[in-house]
Amino acid sequence: MTDVTGAGSAQTVLDQYAQSEKQVEKSNELGKNDFLKLLVAQMNNQNPLEPQDNTEFVAQLAQFSSVEGIDNLNNTVDDMASELRSSQALQASSLVGQSVVVPNNEYGFLQSGDLIAGYTEVPATTSNITLQIKNKSGQTLETIDLGYHEKGPMSLRWDGANLEMDGEIVELDRSLLNRQEYYVDEDGNQVLDDAGNPIPVPYPMGEYKFEVTATIDGQNESLGAAMSGKVDSVTLGTNNQITLNLAGGTRATLADVQQILN
Repeated sequence: MTDVTGAGSAQTVLDQYAQSEKQVEKSNELGKNDFLKLLVAQMNNQNPLEPQDNTEFVAQLAQFSSVEGIDNLNNTVDDMASELRSSQALQASSLVGQSVVVPNNEYGFLQSGDLIAGYTEVPATTSNITLQIKNKSGQTLETIDLGYHEKGPMSLRWDGANLEMDGEIVELDRSLLNRQEYYVDEDGNQVLDDAGNPIPVPYPMGEYKFEVTATIDGQNESLGAAMSGKVDSVTLGTNNQITLNLAGGTRATLADVQQILN
């Protein structure tokens, strides 16, 4: 009489499975096809006097379904990650030649006809915000009283002569500025704008930084400012990490970008 119980043993199932896999490359991973083969072999070799419990069989089918679902999910996630990386690379490449504000960029490079920007967070509403504009050697060129600002982000843009705060032109009292140079015509007369005011000559090209201070709860507090930099190139790293290479040597990721200048 044939030993039916022995035929249904786990060892017999594994032996049959191993024989069917002799022609294929060995792997440490059990895929969904391999799992299904094991399940079918187990059913073919079960003891007819003691068939497999329905609950256990349903549990194995559920396990198979879970394995297949996870495998499909992994493929979907991989596809989505690949598309996301491609989208990020395209987005990063579009920033080449643009100026962006990123943390740890201490100086902005002012070019002729261009502007630089700074970004900071005001921790509490205050009526006393002060901006100092400094050159690369640390010399304070201008000290400008900006007055009131609510709690929250504050952005500054400067073209070497005119200043914007949060997108609004700051009305500067030019008599209080250190730079008192204005455009003149060939006869030596000052060139006036549409409002009849002399047009200031901006500071020359170079590196400048903003230092912002505020009076918070009666205390003078330095807020600092992250400066803008022009994106010279984009690097795609070995782990698909996208790095923006800014003029002056600063490097940043896309997540670091706080503001993009138009």
